[in-house]
Amino acid sequence: MTGKGRSGRFATITILIGILLAFVFAARKHLGLRAIVLPYDGTVWNNPPSPVPQRVTHGTYHSAVMNVDIGYNIYLPPQYGANPTQSFPVIYYCHANGGNESGEFWNFADLDSAISSGQLPPMLIVWLNAGRNSKYMDAVLGSPMYGVVMAETTIIHELIPHIDATYRTIASKEGRAIQGGSMGGMGSLRLAFKYPQLFSSVFAIAPAVDDNASNVMENEPDLMPAMFNSDPNLWEQNTVFTLANNNAANIRGLPIHIVIGSLDGLLLYNQDLFATLDRLGIPHDPLEIIVGAGHDQRVYNGVGIENLYFAAKYFVSGPPNNRGR
Repeated sequence: MTGKGRSGRFATITILIGILLAFVFAARKHLGLRAIVLPYDGTVWNNPPSPVPQRVTHGTYHSAVMNVDIGYNIYLPPQYGANPTQSFPVIYYCHANGGNESGEFWNFADLDSAISSGQLPPMLIVWLNAGRNSKYMDAVLGSPMYGVVMAETTIIHELIPHIDATYRTIASKEGRAIQGGSMGGMGSLRLAFKYPQLFSSVFAIAPAVDDNASNVMENEPDLMPAMFNSDPNLWEQNTVFTLANNNAANIRGLPIHIVIGSLDGLLLYNQDLFATLDRLGIPHDPLEIIVGAGHDQRVYNGVGIENLYFAAKYFVSGPPNNRGR
């Protein structure tokens, strides 16, 4: 083919591509569709584990509020398949900053043994995906991430109904607990304090309750403009401390347990939270401090599966016999 022929063919292709793009953009405008916007923090919403732990299933649900499929993992005890008419309580586990649904599994041998021996009742455990750095909050209306990072709405109004509709759960407060570590510890407290009618207990491991507006603006400068239009007042409306103050009457009666390391820089902030709860007359367990642990794996090792025993005490079935702790 001559250079002239190649040039003419290239020009024709370019024109056709231009026409196609013009048609697509015109159609999007006509239909009211917006351009695809990715989460500011690099979140990947679906992360199947490899390998998949025994008795764990990876699933997805469609988030209408974010128009994306979101992954979760769910543990099903042996009794789930053996007793097809039985319903089970559920623990929702909230991951730490930078995590996802597949990064924080527990020792399944200890879990299986405790259930098989009757020390724990059979239960379901859901590891959810709230985004890498959402703080378990929704982006505010008009912000760049509105409709893109909506962690609170998708967990409360989409994930929980999906789990209740898909699996045999005890679909009430008495059969549902929420837990998490670090950012997920803060997130579990935040969601439990805002929606205490949904959860029978909350257990937080080293919760990052230091996330006030000034700290976030200094240490995580991308988050505030992306989700809160750099407005510290909008951020402060969503903190654990604000929710405790605004919803104290409804939080009273919610079992609360927090574990933290003695060397964790977040210890003082958690002590401040407990002082706030005391001032508001909100009962809670004593702050459990693991000596020698920082904000690291040692605090999780110290917890073991204590969090599961704690949740079991408040499930509708009550504490199992001979719990052992």
